[in-house]
Amino acid sequence: MDSFFGIGAPELIFILLLAGIVMGPQRISQLARWLGKTTAQLQRISRRFMRELNADLAAADKNGDLKGAMDDIQALRQQVNDLKRGLQSSALQSIEEAKTAVHANQDAIEKSLANPNRPSNSSPNQIAPPTLAPDLKLPNLVEVPDDPE
Repeated sequence: MDSFFGIGAPELIFILLLAGIVMGPQRISQLARWLGKTTAQLQRISRRFMRELNADLAAADKNGDLKGAMDDIQALRQQVNDLKRGLQSSALQSIEEAKTAVHANQDAIEKSLANPNRPSNSSPNQIAPPTLAPDLKLPNLVEVPDDPE
């Protein structure tokens, strides 16, 4: 064991001597015991976890579950890519249809914008813009007593 958490033997000895001077020998022994027990428990937990993980992976590989799951993921990726391509093509088709419709009616639109009072007869679906009646008047304002404005 060359280093412990990136600390070499000389640095570890210096830290222990400094801790012994600051804390005293009684508390250093208690701290060392606690640190040893905690490290042993963490190592036990880590080893148990690794054993269980390796056993589960071996069982999954033995049963073919892992290969089946990978095949399912690949099939799902293919379906998503096909769906993406289908959506893109339908969107492009809709855009082209809209462009065609705009170009087909562009003359009628330009005529109606140039002369809004006279509807053009080139398109039966075209609606003339609304006009206001000359005798239409707006209502009078109502006074509200507690209104700040």
